[in-house]
Amino acid sequence: MPNPGYRKRTILLLVALLLVRFWFAQTFELSGQEAYLWLQGHGTNLSPAYWEQGPFVPWLIRVGTAFFGDTELGVRWLAAVICCASGFVLFYLARHWFNARSAFWTVVLFIIIPMYAWKLSFMTEATASVGLMALTLFAFCRAVEEDRVWWWLLGGTASGLALLVALPNAWWLAGLLLYFAVTPDRRPRLMEALLWSMILFTGLFLLPIIWWWRGEQVADVAHTHMLNAWPLTHNFSLNQGFHFIWTEIFYLSVPFFILLVVLFWRLGRQLWEDPRYGLLVCLALPGLVWQNFTAFFHEGRFELIPALFLPLVLLVGCYTARLSRIDRVARWAFAGVFVFAALQSLVALNPFYLVHRTDGPGLQVLRTRSGENMTGRFYADKRQISWRNLADHVVQIQRDVGATLIITDSTSMASALSFYLPRNPFVYVLGKPEVITQFDFWPGYDQSASPNDSALFISHTNDDQPPADLVKNFASVKILDDPPFPDFDKSWSIWNCQQFIGQGQDAGATQAKPMPDSEALPK
Repeated sequence: MPNPGYRKRTILLLVALLLVRFWFAQTFELSGQEAYLWLQGHGTNLSPAYWEQGPFVPWLIRVGTAFFGDTELGVRWLAAVICCASGFVLFYLARHWFNARSAFWTVVLFIIIPMYAWKLSFMTEATASVGLMALTLFAFCRAVEEDRVWWWLLGGTASGLALLVALPNAWWLAGLLLYFAVTPDRRPRLMEALLWSMILFTGLFLLPIIWWWRGEQVADVAHTHMLNAWPLTHNFSLNQGFHFIWTEIFYLSVPFFILLVVLFWRLGRQLWEDPRYGLLVCLALPGLVWQNFTAFFHEGRFELIPALFLPLVLLVGCYTARLSRIDRVARWAFAGVFVFAALQSLVALNPFYLVHRTDGPGLQVLRTRSGENMTGRFYADKRQISWRNLADHVVQIQRDVGATLIITDSTSMASALSFYLPRNPFVYVLGKPEVITQFDFWPGYDQSASPNDSALFISHTNDDQPPADLVKNFASVKILDDPPFPDFDKSWSIWNCQQFIGQGQDAGATQAKPMPDSEALPK
C-alpha cells in the first residue's frame, strides 16, 4: 500500500482536534452573531425561515443546546464536530484523486489556515456552509465520475441544506453548470436528466422558506422595507469593496494567497483541462466573483467566503504536496505557508491579546477574542466589560431602579444579554426603518409592556439625547450619569425609562406571538 500510515495519522489528528475544540469552545463568550442565531432557535422563535438567512444554523444550535443547555458549549459543540467531519471528507476526496500523503497535508493545511481555524471556532453560517461544501465537493466529484443516482442525490441534499443556510449558496450549483459548460468533453451532459433532476430536487428545500414568506407575519414588514432588500440597491463604495478583499487575504494568510496566485499562474490551461482542477475552480469561482462584486455595494457576506475558498484549499494542498516530493523550492514554500498560517491562527486564538489602552497611551492585556461582526468586518473586540459581566451589572441596575424591561439599540447586544441574563428573558431592540432584522417579526416592547412599566435602555453610542421612540412611549427618560461598571467605557449609555404610556406604535410591528419565557425577568 503506498504512503502507509497517513490514514491513521489523519484519524489521530482530527480526533485530537475534536477534543481540543470541545474544550476551547467553553473558554470564551458567545459573539453577538452567535447569540443572535441562538435566539432565533430559542423557545418558540424556532421557525422554518427567517428574514436575513435560512433556518439551518438556528436548528443546529437548537439541537446543540438540547444536549448541553444554553451554554457556550451547547451552542458550539456541533461546530467542532463539523470541523473534524469536514477534515475526514477532504482526506478521502484528496486520497481518491491523488494519494494519502497529499490528502494528509491538505487536511493539515485546512486546519491551520486562519480563515478556518478562526471561523470554525464559532457556530455561524460560515461553519455550516464549510461542512456542507465539503460534502458537496465529495458528492459532485463522485457523481461526475460515476453518474450514479445516489451521488447526485447526496450532492442535491447537501446543496439544498446550504440554501437553508443562505440563499447565495445557490452559486454552488451555478459553478457545477459552469464546469460542464467550459469542458468540451462534458458539455453534452448539460442535457442529461440526472443533472437537472438533482437541481430540481435541490430547489425543493426552498419550500419551507417560500411557505414562511407567504405568511401574514411577513406582509407588513415586507411592504414597508422590501425595496431595501433588493441586491445592489446600496451606494457604491471602493473603500468597502477593497476592505472586503483585504479581509479575505488576511483571513487566508498572505503567504497562502501568494501561493494560490502562483499556483494558478503555473497551472495555466491545466486548470481547465484537468477535470479535477476544473471542478474545484468552477465550484468556487461564481460565488467568489459575486460576493466580491457585491461588497462594493455594502452587500458582500463574509460568512459565505470560507466555504467558497474550500475547493481552492483542496487544490493548493493536493497539488503542492505532490509537487513538494520532487521540487525543493515547492517544499520550502509549502513549509513557509504552514508556519506563517499556524502562527497567525494561534496568535488570534490566544485568549490574552494586547490592545491599545482606551484611557491613554500604552498597551494593556485584556481577555478578549478576535471575531466577526454582523457585516463580516474583522475586528478585535476591545470591550472592557464582557457580555456576562454586562448582564450581571444590568441585573443589578434593573433591581435598583425597578425596571421591568430591557431595551437596546443593536441586535447583537440584545441577543447576548438574552443569553447571559438569568432565565433568558427577552431583550427588546429599537426598530430602525432602514434595517430589517428578525426582531421586526417579534413583538416590540411597545406591544408587550403594560401601563406604568419601566425599562432600561442600553446604547453603545455617544448620543446625548434619547431616541424619539422612547420619549414618546415613556413619561420620563433620564440618563444614568455613572453606571456602576468597572473600567466603564464612556461610549456606553444607560437610560432609565419610567412609566410606559404607549403612545407610539412601530411601523414594523407584527402579529407574532411572544415566546413563553419572554416575561421571565430576574427577581
